[in-house]
Amino acid sequence: MKLHLLIGLGLITGLEAYGQNVQKTGGPDSLKTHEKNIDEVVITALGIKKEKKTIGYAVQEVKGEIFEKVKEPNFINSLSGRVAGLNIKNSTDLFQDPGISLRGAKPLIVIDGVPDRTADLWRINADDIDNISVLKGPTASALYGSVGKDGAIMITTKKGKKGRMSISFNNSTMFQTSFIRIPKVQTVYGAGNNGKYAYINGEGSGSEGGGWIWGPKLDQRDPSTPSGYFETPQYNSPVDPATGKLVPLPWISRGKNNIKNFFDTGIIQSNNISVDWGSEKATFRLSLSNIYQKGIVPNTDLKTTSISLAGSVHPIEGLTINSTLTYNKEYTSNFPEVGYGPTNYLYNLVLWTGADVDIRDLRNYWVAGKEGYQQRHYNVSYYNNPYFQAYEYLRPYYKDNVLGNVNLEYQIVPKLSAKARVGANIYSLNREFREPKSYIGYGNKSLGNYTQVNGNYFDITSELGLKYQNRYSDNFSLSGEAYVSNYYRELKNSEIRTDGLIVPGWYNLFNSVGPLFAPTDGNRNKKEYEQINSVYGYVDMEFYKAFFLNVTARHDKVSTLPKGNNGYFYPSVSGSVLLNQLFTLPDWVSFAKVRGSLARVSSGKLTNDTYGYISAFRRSNTSWNGVPSFYFEDILIDANIKPETTDSWEVGTNIALLKNRINLDVTYFQTRDYNNLTYVPLSEGVGYKYYLTNGNVYQRRGVEFTLNADVIKKSDFKWSAQLNLSQYRKYLKEAYGGADYTTLFNPANGRNNFIRVGERADKLTTMPYETSPDGQLVLRNGYPVNSTAPFESNMGYSDPDWTYGFSNNFNYKNFSLSLLFDGRIGGSMYSTTNQKMWWGGIAPGTVNQYRDDANAGSNTYIAPGVRVVSGAITYDQNGNVKSDTRVFVQNDVAVNYNAFMQSTSNAFESNYHYYKQTFIKLREVTVTYNFGKDFTKKLDLSSASISLIARNLWLASKIKNVDPDSGMDQLQTPATSSFGVNLNVKF
Repeated sequence: MKLHLLIGLGLITGLEAYGQNVQKTGGPDSLKTHEKNIDEVVITALGIKKEKKTIGYAVQEVKGEIFEKVKEPNFINSLSGRVAGLNIKNSTDLFQDPGISLRGAKPLIVIDGVPDRTADLWRINADDIDNISVLKGPTASALYGSVGKDGAIMITTKKGKKGRMSISFNNSTMFQTSFIRIPKVQTVYGAGNNGKYAYINGEGSGSEGGGWIWGPKLDQRDPSTPSGYFETPQYNSPVDPATGKLVPLPWISRGKNNIKNFFDTGIIQSNNISVDWGSEKATFRLSLSNIYQKGIVPNTDLKTTSISLAGSVHPIEGLTINSTLTYNKEYTSNFPEVGYGPTNYLYNLVLWTGADVDIRDLRNYWVAGKEGYQQRHYNVSYYNNPYFQAYEYLRPYYKDNVLGNVNLEYQIVPKLSAKARVGANIYSLNREFREPKSYIGYGNKSLGNYTQVNGNYFDITSELGLKYQNRYSDNFSLSGEAYVSNYYRELKNSEIRTDGLIVPGWYNLFNSVGPLFAPTDGNRNKKEYEQINSVYGYVDMEFYKAFFLNVTARHDKVSTLPKGNNGYFYPSVSGSVLLNQLFTLPDWVSFAKVRGSLARVSSGKLTNDTYGYISAFRRSNTSWNGVPSFYFEDILIDANIKPETTDSWEVGTNIALLKNRINLDVTYFQTRDYNNLTYVPLSEGVGYKYYLTNGNVYQRRGVEFTLNADVIKKSDFKWSAQLNLSQYRKYLKEAYGGADYTTLFNPANGRNNFIRVGERADKLTTMPYETSPDGQLVLRNGYPVNSTAPFESNMGYSDPDWTYGFSNNFNYKNFSLSLLFDGRIGGSMYSTTNQKMWWGGIAPGTVNQYRDDANAGSNTYIAPGVRVVSGAITYDQNGNVKSDTRVFVQNDVAVNYNAFMQSTSNAFESNYHYYKQTFIKLREVTVTYNFGKDFTKKLDLSSASISLIARNLWLASKIKNVDPDSGMDQLQTPATSSFGVNLNVKF
């Protein structure tokens, strides 16, 4: 092999040999290759370490150091923008899981080689993470069977290291002091309707205006009143003792800053102390952590405490035992309810509280003399007092988690080892829902209720196998592992609640007015058991140090499918070729590799129900004289139904330039998802509503780029950067029964959407108004005309055109600066917040002369558009215009502005409230000072650093009032910025 030389092209000085230990042997130069980055070892399926250059599929690693300074209660949020193809949709709500999508599907979470099927991300302590490997696609994770069909996030925790005992302390404290996106509401008009409001009793009817914020203008002068302003009876009006009537109060904008006045400063504080020790015979690590988050919503918080013990021991020659045991507790006395409706704070605070109400006045939330029975609010029929909601509607949550695993490896002979692993996952969950009297839900006012929810979970994975490794010659090596495995899981859920409360505020099952109630729907009261018996393994082959081939196979026999049809085989094959070993490449090319892979993986269940393959009687919520009744399920299951299956392939390349100063990784992938389950509607005359069978076929495809660069690399100054870029698409290729279309639910707009065969499956649709050929709105009697087309219109696609992350790290002497930007380009979402703001009268755009005219009883609003004077439009069965004989004139019909907005929510002018998700966010900033050796020696420290840290500092996007990060809008908590300090000390 020739001795390659790298010329740095000005980025480095002189000539440096691409290698070390060059020896003259009398023949051609022999070279021991120096490939510190190229020979990088990564964690793959089953926790197996492999050289990255040998892998035939896409893997991307994230080092644990990124989690040490800027702490999030949920570590997964810190992965935003750091992995190509991994899309994290962060939630602004306390204790709500972020959306995780890897190549368009939810990946498996694996901790120290053991799958975590519960995917509880809150119990994983960031300080205990050594590194994360993201295995992209089914090939990478096929050894995990059905649960690994969409890739995996492999978490490897820290273990003890050889050397003297060391103690580490890490504290991170951040304050959520400001908002980067918050709804901006109008403060010119108050509660009521058609410009009128007078409080009666809080029921919302009559002069109270039905709960709308289309009331009178605020701060209007009236010299005839004592205050000099227009006055009207309000919820906090005193009662005139002489007349017994409410005393009118000034109608002024007391609540201009209601949103900021209601929310508190949030706090995120993390503390970790760990002890690390190791020798030739054993290693040991003990870690204790606590995270406290005070929510910005009053009286909400989240606490997690973790104790982790990890170690290894070599008791006899050839035997290695590794073990990890973690106890984690998640607990909170209260966390916010989410989703649209009166149980959401934003619903009550932003949408349905006008500036006539000062939120601080509602801090006294009980009606005097009716404490415990009646909340105090301007409306007690439709809405909840936000403070009453925060301090009385409580949702305690207590969860105890235990995770542990033991790994043994014994070398039988030099090339053959026996391996065994046992991993267990246990949790106990206790939840409560404390609902006070007068609490408002949709269509009901509570008599008080108390609900207890309990869950107990246990799973254990046991594996026994053999490992073989042998280098037969310089040009060929073979290694492999084979296992038999058993997975067992049991889950027990129970829920019971009162039927009203006798004594208000005493939340106890014995305080029920009526008989206790145990719901039977869903998964709230059930027991389930699952077992999987498996045989699996892999073979790795290396040829001429340039060709690498990996073959995996797994066979599962599951308890969640019908007997005789419950055994499935999952194969995969992958390979890579090192071009730099085969060809003499230019000196500036350090490394070049091409790779490819194929895999097939099937789901182990029908839907997500353990017993979804069984049609059986279920208990109903109806009883007769105390005797429960049962009903037979309304779903007929196809006797030949098959599990959902994915066939996938991918190709990619990895190129390193300028002695690994620049590293580019590119991947193209494609999957075919077939045997997807479809519910076919049936005539109820056959005794069933739906027929469950295999139907739609989808294709997923995408491309991923990762570019790493050491931009500047000097002795006292370094600048490194990483760019992650990815695109993903999903298409409907076939619909059940040869149909031309289907409907698919999409959380981006919260509804089913009309999708034709061949179209993207993430299409968002809505039934629009009728328009003219040139796109103008068609109106009749001054109001929009609904389209008569048989199909809905395309409002965009929820998946972005590109998802990206751009990180920069600067090091100058003892200082370092880290910046992370990430975001999305393209993609659409429906905004409930913006739609309801227009509908309810709280949007700033509703402040205009037309509204004043409407309040005065005048109809002056002429909507832009046209009206039809003759003719009609017809459509064919596919929704195409068949004929259009309409004749138009400009709309000239004036209507009441308030009524128009209440009926349309300004939909046409606002693109039906579909908005682009495009945004860029300054996700993370860290400025660190590493104390010098002179300072640390004086304090007997091995190292110490202090950092100024910040998270979510800046957001740029076109959508108003909401943060598009979550990819959906259901009245989420306003997005905040976090600022703080991190202290990291090691003894």
